[in-house]
Amino acid sequence: MSMRVNKIVTYLRPEDAYTLIEFLDQLRDMLMASYGDEVRTMLQQATPRQGSEIPSMGDDDEAMF
Repeated sequence: MSMRVNKIVTYLRPEDAYTLIEFLDQLRDMLMASYGDEVRTMLQQATPRQGSEIPSMGDDDEAMF
């Protein structure tokens, strides 16, 4: 089995760029309609809760710097 390599065009005409952006917008909308809740849950679980990972610096700590 051979590996397929896709070439990405690095320059587009404005009309082509707009078409691609519209396609990506539609794709995102369709994916969010199907998987949005799961994606939100995954991102919430991956995001550190404020204060749990990074200790906040109080006034005394700021005086050291």
